[in-house]
Amino acid sequence: MHDRRISGTARVFGNQGWLYMRAMTWWDHETRSIWSQPIGTALIGPLRGTQLRLLPSALVPWKSWRQEHPDTLVLDEPAFALFREAPRDDFVIGIALGPHAKAYRYRDAARAGVINDAVGPHPVLVYADAGSRRVQTFVRRLREQTLTFTRRNGRLVDKRTGSTWDPVTGIALEGPLRGEVLRVVPHNSSFDWAWLDFYPHSTIYAP
Repeated sequence: MHDRRISGTARVFGNQGWLYMRAMTWWDHETRSIWSQPIGTALIGPLRGTQLRLLPSALVPWKSWRQEHPDTLVLDEPAFALFREAPRDDFVIGIALGPHAKAYRYRDAARAGVINDAVGPHPVLVYADAGSRRVQTFVRRLREQTLTFTRRNGRLVDKRTGSTWDPVTGIALEGPLRGEVLRVVPHNSSFDWAWLDFYPHSTIYAP
């Protein structure tokens, strides 16, 4: 998910139809520049080289999202599907922080529930729930301290203080760190080959 504002002005984008490095492209209605969807960068046109800011996001079940945010709005179009298979699990959760990039196979993350790792010098936390298919990623450093997390009853618990954290928002709900917030890290969900096309220097996490 990207911030579609450029120099303070919100732009309207559409699906361009071409593939760049085997991935979807957009076009913006104002300048007709062509953009790469995975990295949010203009490839052709007046805005060539401009990069949209990647925003933190999370994969969550619609039912639980609606319970937590009953006033939310959703784009609802007539039912149509090109893919009639069950959701595939052979994708990676990719994190890029500066020049460093690393990908985590969803199956590994869902099996572990929580992965405490690092992307370059940045300590990160990858959360995945196989039942709900929730995925979220955080920087697990707080006030110069690196925290290590486990999972308990659908929540995150840090080993240092025993505080309980929300696995999607990163807010400490109970314990000595109540009210503190972990920084959410933007991530990209894609097939491993697609991730490596755009981040060839990336490593793949091995349990």
